[in-house]
Amino acid sequence: MSESLETLIDKYVDSQQTAVFSSDIKEVDKDTYISAVKMQLTSKIYNEIRDEVRDEALMDADNIIEKKAGQKRIKEFKNLMIDGAIVAFFVGMLVNQVTELLGVFKNMFKMNNVALTSICSMLLLFICIAIFGARFLSEALRILRREKNEEN
Repeated sequence: MSESLETLIDKYVDSQQTAVFSSDIKEVDKDTYISAVKMQLTSKIYNEIRDEVRDEALMDADNIIEKKAGQKRIKEFKNLMIDGAIVAFFVGMLVNQVTELLGVFKNMFKMNNVALTSICSMLLLFICIAIFGARFLSEALRILRREKNEEN
């Protein structure tokens, strides 16, 4: 126990002795009672201080965790943007090559170029819509699950 708290409790108990004890009480009983009161007061004060300090520490820890989580999200977003730019560049290169292959393919068959181009365009549009729909739904479900978990 800290010395200043012990001194404070001793002075408080000493100041209350005349009001609490009658003059004919045995010294042993008086000392036992005073000791019990001091222990109870000390325990109560420590518990109150511990609860207050714990709450403040938890709030500080929450703030630190939130700050670090924000920094982590920024870092992840930055990495995602860089990865996205790299992938977009190579996808563009791939699209150019596929376009070239489609041109060669259409010239090989000497079909009606508009019909073949329309079929390829529709097929690619369907693939794009399917991929976008699947990604959108999975992301929406992930966000909804996260919000549901945050509510609980």
